[in-house]
Amino acid sequence: MIDIQVFLLLTLPFIGAVLSFVLGKWKKELAFYSAYIVSMTLFIVTLMLFFSYSQPLDFEIQWFTFGKTTLPFGIYIDHLSLIMLLIATGLGALDIHFSHDYMKQERDQSRYYAKMLFFLGGMILLVSAKELIGLFVGWEFMGLASYLLISFWHYEKDPADAGVSAFLYTKFGDIFLFASLGILYYTTATLDMVTLNTLATEGKIESSVMYMVALFIFIAAIGKSGQFPLFPWLMRAMEGPTTVSALIHGATMVNSGIYIVARLFDFYVASEALIVVAGVASLSAFIGATSALVQKEMKKVLAYSTMSHLSLAFIGLGAGSFAAGMGHLVNHAVFKALLFLSVGAVIMASHHTKDIWRLGGLKNRLFFIGLFMGMGVLSLSGVAPFSGFYSKDAILLATMQNQQTFGLISTLTFIAAVLSIAYGGRMWVLMFLGEPREKVVFESVKEPSFFWIGVPLGIMAFLTLGMGFYYDDIIVFLSGKAPEALHINTLLISVVSILLVLALLIYFFYYKRSDLRDKVASQPLMKTIHQVLFNGYYVENIVYYIAHNIVVKEVAKTIAFVEKNVIDKVVNGMVVFMQATFHLGEKTHTYKVSSQVSIMLFGMIVIMVFFIVRSAL
Repeated sequence: MIDIQVFLLLTLPFIGAVLSFVLGKWKKELAFYSAYIVSMTLFIVTLMLFFSYSQPLDFEIQWFTFGKTTLPFGIYIDHLSLIMLLIATGLGALDIHFSHDYMKQERDQSRYYAKMLFFLGGMILLVSAKELIGLFVGWEFMGLASYLLISFWHYEKDPADAGVSAFLYTKFGDIFLFASLGILYYTTATLDMVTLNTLATEGKIESSVMYMVALFIFIAAIGKSGQFPLFPWLMRAMEGPTTVSALIHGATMVNSGIYIVARLFDFYVASEALIVVAGVASLSAFIGATSALVQKEMKKVLAYSTMSHLSLAFIGLGAGSFAAGMGHLVNHAVFKALLFLSVGAVIMASHHTKDIWRLGGLKNRLFFIGLFMGMGVLSLSGVAPFSGFYSKDAILLATMQNQQTFGLISTLTFIAAVLSIAYGGRMWVLMFLGEPREKVVFESVKEPSFFWIGVPLGIMAFLTLGMGFYYDDIIVFLSGKAPEALHINTLLISVVSILLVLALLIYFFYYKRSDLRDKVASQPLMKTIHQVLFNGYYVENIVYYIAHNIVVKEVAKTIAFVEKNVIDKVVNGMVVFMQATFHLGEKTHTYKVSSQVSIMLFGMIVIMVFFIVRSAL
């Protein structure tokens, strides 16, 4: 029975993708219903695995054998895999449910739903793989699917460019993951992640090799999870449908980078590379949180928020707390999918208005969406009793208790965590409170269908609330250890105090005294800071400059120089050399007997000299 369940999980998404595409070409509505049934079936199968779980499911599958080399493609499902499967299939099913109305007007729904299921299939394979080779295949499936989904509207320039950007940024990291596979297989003769953890813990892998591999894998994770400096694709990805953003930024792709570090957590501990993870992540969290403060497009606020909160999960792992890091990943998946789909509902209801400064007063038109989104913002901000509070607090305390991360890393983490309520609250206040800033937009807003739009939002809203009450149980299931009672302490008091102050400032500057806000924002220094933050510290410009002007141009110049001055000259020189050789040999062809005898004697003398010298040596 379990074998059948696992088989369905691994194959049904890809079968469903083909069915959705084929049936959707025949009748558009069938694309949705076939994808909907498949996604719900995947979630039900995952629930069955969850409730029947007693020990890790371990299936050995041989991919192919070449001589004495055998590449396995095993399946391994434990607590960590099950949690990730529940996130992917559960949020994926809700996302497809939401898509019924959100994508209703799209002419090519068959292509959309086929790609969504293919994406889910890649994530399921990734988190179910026992060996790195299987994980890598799922990793690449998701990379391909993300490119196809982000550039869904490929006939427009911006979505097409965004898809290419996501593909290139993530592929840069994928090169390092592929390299790490080769290094590990060469040095350990295995790619089994459980075995690699054991070998690392027992000290059977050379420390320098472990450290290098850990860094290589983390570079790949940086690309997939949008960390500094490979995060610009996350913002560009907002050109795709909002349902795609919810799936990528909440349930699947961005979580995969954190998952691989968590799956190899013992390996990272033994390699002593966790401090690098925490250092890069703390900088990423700070950049993401501060940049989110000034964005005017609601989806870009959430994109920078994704970068910041994924960084918090990385920081938890980097600080040595598997429970804190993975706990926040689970919480973030739910409230971020909720926020993206809430924003999608607002965009749909307001006829594709994405600028938060054009909205306002939506509480009177979109009450339930505002309520559910507000619950997501509270969880994002780390307000008790919502789930985000518990995991953020655990991460902050983990960084302060670890001597390596206490100091700059814990400070940047604290700032990023506290700023969550600033950018989340700012967005919600500007959208739902106050008076409408554009009457035309406000008057055109219509309440969407509660069943197709409101129900998935409500499920996720109450889930992010309920998960807070069961946070300890989730951590026990993930790590096998009960979390420490760390929430009633001076840190909690200070965080709550800061949150209240920020909430009052947001209410004052964005609701009561917008004139004072505009006056402060008009100052030259504030304008400069705003531009830096709005453009994500110009990291994308710097990456483009390095890639285009230094790497591409200089490499191209070097290649052109070598081709012109080395390769061409060698090829042309060979022609001259062969011509000279021909003419020299041509002179030996003569009708004179005396000349032929002389040449023959000369040849015999050369051969004799050769043998005399050889015998002497």
